[in-house]
Amino acid sequence: MFHGTTLRIYDPGIDAWHILWCDPLRQYYARQLGRPRGPDIVQEGTNDVGETLRWSFTEMTPDRFRWRGERSRDNGATWELQADFRARRHTGPGATNSTKV
Repeated sequence: MFHGTTLRIYDPGIDAWHILWCDPLRQYYARQLGRPRGPDIVQEGTNDVGETLRWSFTEMTPDRFRWRGERSRDNGATWELQADFRARRHTGPGATNSTKV
């Protein structure tokens, strides 16, 4: 299990997002740059020990997306899947994002 928070800052000079993700319990930090790649969003960078990271957000619709987290220990020649999540927006009773008409 992990805990974390993300800070994203858009940089119009490079048309990308600077991203810092940290897990304060483990003192783990990852820095990335995020950009669109076709219909997807791909964040690439390194973790605190210098491994290459790639986080991809795909299959995005207004109410769902898929997030894959990968790492490479050989500068991108091969990739190891670390996380694969499918998220869905909750729209039932009690959802803060639902609209009542």
